[in-house]
Amino acid sequence: MIRPFRSETERYGEYSKSGEFVYDHPFLWGSKRTGPDLHRVGGKYPDAWHYNHMDDPRAVSPGSIMPSYSWLLTQKLETNSLPARISALRKVGVPYAPGYEQTALAELQKQADTIVARLKAGSIKAEPDREIVALIAYLQRLGTDIKPASVPVVNTAAMTSN
Repeated sequence: MIRPFRSETERYGEYSKSGEFVYDHPFLWGSKRTGPDLHRVGGKYPDAWHYNHMDDPRAVSPGSIMPSYSWLLTQKLETNSLPARISALRKVGVPYAPGYEQTALAELQKQADTIVARLKAGSIKAEPDREIVALIAYLQRLGTDIKPASVPVVNTAAMTSN
């Protein structure tokens, strides 16, 4: 569990709260903060930034101590076990809807196609079946469920009685 030291919060931003990783199996808690808490990274950077950061971290974050993960750009994503993984996660409490095993691959493909299109807009050519695309999809999702929803504007004039 990350300890909320003021200096770390100022440097890296808000820390994870317990409910944010309730469906993570296994829990990946630590006691030292070496970098930013990724539970808030969703939507913070464009897809091309994540792609380039995994390929060469120092190119986008000078002085970074993160190693390169260039193999993610070429390694194909293994999807054959996806239905079994969803079923296993459901058994440990992740609330996947019944039958999600049959639709998950189509949803994965739709997400991959969207990310590949956004990468292309950023002048990056990527194949939709690569691990980097799946990682970008995951990173772009982190923290998006906890961000406050926009508050609808209420027309108070229509609510007043004459």
